[in-house]
Amino acid sequence: MNLNLEEALRLGERAGADEVEVYAVSNRSIEIEIKRDTIELARESLVHGVGIRAVVDGAVGFASTNREERLSDAATLAVKTARLRRSNPKWRGLPSRTEHPVVKGLYDRKIEDIGVEECIDHAFEMIRGVAGTRETSPVRGRVTCTTTEHEILNTSGVEALEKATVADAYIETISRRDGETATAYDFEVSRRIDEINFYGIGKSAAELSRRSLGTTKVLSERTTVLLQPMAVADLLEQTFVPALSAENVQKNRSSLRGRLHTTVASEDLTIIDDGLVRGGLRSAATDDEGTPSQRTMVIEKGVLQTYLYDKYTADQDETVSTANAIRYTYNQTPVISTRNFIIEYPDSGVIEETRSGVIIHSFIGAHTANPITGDFSVEARNSFTIRDGEIREPIKTMMLAGNVFELLQNISGAGSDVKNLGSIITPTLRIEEMKIV
Repeated sequence: MNLNLEEALRLGERAGADEVEVYAVSNRSIEIEIKRDTIELARESLVHGVGIRAVVDGAVGFASTNREERLSDAATLAVKTARLRRSNPKWRGLPSRTEHPVVKGLYDRKIEDIGVEECIDHAFEMIRGVAGTRETSPVRGRVTCTTTEHEILNTSGVEALEKATVADAYIETISRRDGETATAYDFEVSRRIDEINFYGIGKSAAELSRRSLGTTKVLSERTTVLLQPMAVADLLEQTFVPALSAENVQKNRSSLRGRLHTTVASEDLTIIDDGLVRGGLRSAATDDEGTPSQRTMVIEKGVLQTYLYDKYTADQDETVSTANAIRYTYNQTPVISTRNFIIEYPDSGVIEETRSGVIIHSFIGAHTANPITGDFSVEARNSFTIRDGEIREPIKTMMLAGNVFELLQNISGAGSDVKNLGSIITPTLRIEEMKIV
C-alpha cells in the first residue's frame, strides 16, 4: 500500500482536528511451522496499514485502515470519534519535532532478501539439532523472518521513517524414558539472521528436556533460588514492568507509587531502559509516537530513579517523556512499555557459590501474577536441585511463591550468561529466602 501520509494529515485537519498523527506500517513476514520432525506450514504474508489519531479540544480519537481508498474515511472517523469523547483539559499536545538519533544494527539485508525455501532449511537445522539427543524428539517449532518499515508523521512536525528486520526461532522438545516424559524449549531472536544458531537451539532444548527426566521431589521450604534468564523475564514482564508504567502509577495501580528516589531493590542492582542499543530488538530512532529514543536509568544501585512515560503521562507529571510509547500493530493506539530493559548486577559463579538451592529455567503461569501488588505463585519448568555448587537432580513439580518487590531486594548474585529475550536483557539471578512448594 503506497499511502500519502501528508495527505492523511491534511484530511484530518480538514475534517476538523486540532492535531493529527499518522502511523503507517509495511510488514513482510515468512513463517515456517514445525510439527514433530516435519514442516507443517510455510507461508509468506504482507501487512500494510495506517493508524490515525485525531485530537479535538483535548479529546483523542482513533481509526485505522489497510486500504488506500479508505484513508479519507479513516481520518474522518478519527475526528468523529474524538468529538464523541469528553474533552481532556490535561492534554498538552502530540510530540513536537526534535532531532532524533541514528541507531545502528537494526537492518539485515539477508532477512529482507530471504525466501521461503531458505527459512525451511533453517527449520530443518533445528530439527537436526534435536535429533542428536537420545530419547528426544521435536514437538513443535517456528522460524520467522520479518522486515518492517514504519513511518510517523504529525501536525507538530514529527517525521520519522525506519526500516528494521528481525528473525526468531523457537522449538519445543519431548524426552521419554521408562514411561516418564519431560518437555523443554529454547529460542533465539535477533536483528541479524547470522547471529541465530538454529542447530544449537534444537540441541539446547533437546538436552534440557532429556536432563529433566528422572525427577525427584522437594520439600516446601525457604531456600536459595537461581532464576535463569527466561524465568527472570517471565516474572518481570508480568509484575515489575507494569508497576513502572506512569499510567498505572497515576491511576494508583502500582505499588511503586510514591517510591521515587527510594530503595526498591538490592543496592547492587541497576536497571536501564535503552532504546538506543545497537541491534536492540526494541531499538529505534524514536518511540512509536515520535519522541527521540534515549537511555533511561530506571533503577540505580537499588534506587528507583523514574517511571516510564509516554508524552501524555509525562505532561501530567510535568516532566518529559522517556520515549516508552509502543505500538504492537498499526490498528492500536500506543501503550507504555519497555524498550530494551537491561538488568545489571555484578557477575560471579552463582552456581558454584550456592551450597544448597534450586535453579529454574522458566515458568508456567506467570501471567496469573498480580501486577498491582507484585504477588505471584507460578509453576517452575525444568528446575533442578543444587548441592555443593553443582546442578543435581531434576525436580518433578515445584511452585514458586512470593512478591516481586521482595525478590528484587533479595538478589544476592548474578551469572555471566546474559541473554536477550526480546524486550528484556538479563543474566541468571540468585535470590535468597524464596518460598518453594
